[in-house]
Amino acid sequence: MSRLTKNISANFLSNVWSTFLLLLLTPLYIDFLGIESYGLIGFYISWIALLGILDNGISATASREIAWLSARTNERKNIPNLIRTLEVTYWGIVLIIGVIILIGIKLYGSSWFQSDNLDSVLIQDALILMAISLVLQVPSGLYIGGLMGMQRQVECSMFVALFGTVRGVGAILVLWLVSPDIKTYFLWNIVASGIQTGIMRSVLWRKINLTKCVASFSIEALHSVKMFAGGMMLITALALIMGHADKIILSRLISLEMFGYYMLAWTVASALSRISTPLIQAIGPYFTELASMKNEEVISKQLRLASQFMNALILPPTALIIFFAEPIINVWVGNQAVAEGVSPILMVLIVGTMFTSCSYPLLSVLYSYKKIRMLVMLNVTLVVILLPLLVIVVKNIGTIGAAYIWVLYGLAHYFVTLNLGLRLLMKHKLIALMMKDFMTLFFVSFSITGGAWLFLENLDEKLITVLLLGCVLVICWFITMLSSQVLRKNILERLS
Repeated sequence: MSRLTKNISANFLSNVWSTFLLLLLTPLYIDFLGIESYGLIGFYISWIALLGILDNGISATASREIAWLSARTNERKNIPNLIRTLEVTYWGIVLIIGVIILIGIKLYGSSWFQSDNLDSVLIQDALILMAISLVLQVPSGLYIGGLMGMQRQVECSMFVALFGTVRGVGAILVLWLVSPDIKTYFLWNIVASGIQTGIMRSVLWRKINLTKCVASFSIEALHSVKMFAGGMMLITALALIMGHADKIILSRLISLEMFGYYMLAWTVASALSRISTPLIQAIGPYFTELASMKNEEVISKQLRLASQFMNALILPPTALIIFFAEPIINVWVGNQAVAEGVSPILMVLIVGTMFTSCSYPLLSVLYSYKKIRMLVMLNVTLVVILLPLLVIVVKNIGTIGAAYIWVLYGLAHYFVTLNLGLRLLMKHKLIALMMKDFMTLFFVSFSITGGAWLFLENLDEKLITVLLLGCVLVICWFITMLSSQVLRKNILERLS
């Protein structure tokens, strides 16, 4: 098995496990804490994503630059100084942000949310603990990015899966054995985040050879990556404005209970990103190595293979959720009323997430060549157009309007990155081929799932629902893989 295949497999299994764990534990969080407290957890998740602006800028820089330097034997000695420089910069920024968040919580924390059952003092205390957990958790992304750049995806995936399990299962245990309280949940996250960041840092530095040099902060190293890191932060900031502005706006305009329902729909929709992430974590450094060697022909071939693989992964669960959203939510949370409220939002959100996920291979190519300006212009345009529209539709038609804006964002992101990525490689004819690949798998996935819906429309028994829908998904995955010409050929070659 090749290194790339091993990396993809390890990342995929890790993210599938994390997704399974998230979906398994979320109903337990609601049972222990209630839907309003789960709304606070959703707010915490949104803040992690917002701080992803910093994480994606510096961690993606670490991953890309280490992969680039590793491909050039005479430049590998620069890796320790690069990591030390990014580490000092990262922690300094995170601590400053943490202090700003604490000040904001002291001033506005108790009055931000509209709650019927949670005391304002309890909300403020929970938010303070949330801020401490954020400061400890977010920097682990730098060390994960460093390991990814060193092609250590297998080990990194094992650690990510392990700490995700400790964090999630441990939270349930402390809520059960200690106190079913939102403060208890965040206290456990502080402990788990500190352990995770400390161990990931130790593992990364052990992988870096310091026998011939001492790692030190370098202004020169910082200067060499500032444009890429700054561009990545700006792109991430703009993307997160569109990806999470809906949550910030809704958290202010609707009740905490309704916000909890919206976050349930978002949790399921975001599971698609968890499926797509392992492929990108593996091929990103690989594309960077090829770009460093100026091997555009191989990149083009691998890009089509990666895109077909991404489409085959993403389209079957998208179709399944669109046709069976209500029974899936009902089985998941065990509440028909919640399922009826969440499913219409979910059916729209999942379409936007499908398009953004399918654009990831093309984004990896643009990142590998440091084509940041193109992506900045794209995201600035989308924010200028869609953000005012988001405010208008949320005020007029509520949560479903926010979901429609997410679909528009996904559509624009997919088609523009498709055009930019293939024009960069001078492969204009590949645009038609990749569009044909997408439409073929789209038709196959929705035909199979739609046919199953005609026979399984009225599902009542939970166990039977899980088994039947699981079978439909597996069959759909299998047939879409076989329907992908390049992917099918690659699989048969490896099997033979």
